[in-house]
Amino acid sequence: MGLLNRRPRALTLALTASGVLVAAVLVAGAFLVATGGSDAGSSAKESLDTEFRPPKTFDVDQVYADSGFGCDSRDTMCVRKFLVSVTAEYGPRASLPVLERLQREKKVDLSVNDHDVAHAVGRETAKDFGSNFNAFDLCPTIFNYGCSHGFFEYVLARTDTPKEAATTVCETVSGDKNRLLISGFSCYHGVGHGVMMAQAYDLQESLNTCNTLGNFQAKEGCWQGVFMENVNAGMTDRARTGVFSRKDPLAPCDKVGKQYKYQCFINHAGWLMRVAQDRVEVAAGYCLHVKGRERTACMQSIGLMVTNPVWQAQLSRNAGKKSQGAIAWQLCSRFPAAGRENCVVAGVDNLANFDQLKADRQKEFCAEVRGRLKNACYQRIGLNLRTRTRDEPTLRSSCGALGQNARICLRGAGVAA
Repeated sequence: MGLLNRRPRALTLALTASGVLVAAVLVAGAFLVATGGSDAGSSAKESLDTEFRPPKTFDVDQVYADSGFGCDSRDTMCVRKFLVSVTAEYGPRASLPVLERLQREKKVDLSVNDHDVAHAVGRETAKDFGSNFNAFDLCPTIFNYGCSHGFFEYVLARTDTPKEAATTVCETVSGDKNRLLISGFSCYHGVGHGVMMAQAYDLQESLNTCNTLGNFQAKEGCWQGVFMENVNAGMTDRARTGVFSRKDPLAPCDKVGKQYKYQCFINHAGWLMRVAQDRVEVAAGYCLHVKGRERTACMQSIGLMVTNPVWQAQLSRNAGKKSQGAIAWQLCSRFPAAGRENCVVAGVDNLANFDQLKADRQKEFCAEVRGRLKNACYQRIGLNLRTRTRDEPTLRSSCGALGQNARICLRGAGVAA
């Protein structure tokens, strides 16, 4: 899911479908309570079960039909309890698709924070199926990786250090290389979210904790989770005093150490939109004051929003009147010329975050893009596919779905046409 042109960087996780990321807890003490905490008289290691136990096999339609859902559509506690019970039996790949269907059928109102509910599902997943990578990998990416984040809340509360939590889960990746490409980075990203909450939103201490992890992929993934959680706090007025500033919309990204700037800026759009009052052109204009590679990251952070349907509803008057692809291109057209390509490639990146090897929505978006940026759009699809699989037949098949633009996609994937 790289965000820099022609370079498959570490995975970058998209902004949440609900417009903001809402943390499950506010401070370190509450973190322990929310995740089951530390039991008196027992050590962290004694309370953490790392053995993998697969959930029951299931058919989602049958699970939905047999579920007996009876909650009021706005009753968050009831919805959470119901989905946790489904998770305990069938796992998150059953419970979260059931939640999607309940939303589509308006049995669960969109006012119910689905990201927060997915956190609860993630905690239950770690508890019932073991604190290990196989169980972590059960978590779908829907609801903005809430299941993955909740999984780490549970593990972090039961290990002595974040490094131990990361080792327990992320460094037990097994299986094919594609699995590592897709899931490995998001694993460390989940660590970052948990670290930030456990450190009571102390940004520098959280980054210092990330730096105790073993390799660069682990550190960068953790940094990204920290900065996403930091913006989450800023957008909901829970950040530490002085971290964000309306007078300096680029803070804290213009003040953190150079090694952190990319991950800070690529997660900064939520705050920029708050200051800019959801005016895309104003928010992107702030990024013009950033230099070099970090300007690219700043522009692309906003670009990640343009293909998000809920952000579209917030940023465009045409939401619901035109296709999502058409709205996304209209939003990119409001960027300054210097940032328009960044918007296009980030729009593709956001869709790839959720659709993985399926390119249907990306195809719809690229069909709307005009001028020289159309080729950049299709090429980006190929680059994103390459970050998820090295299997050439799979790459050819996915790019082939783009019809006459398949050759451009293959070029982005580094495969001869």
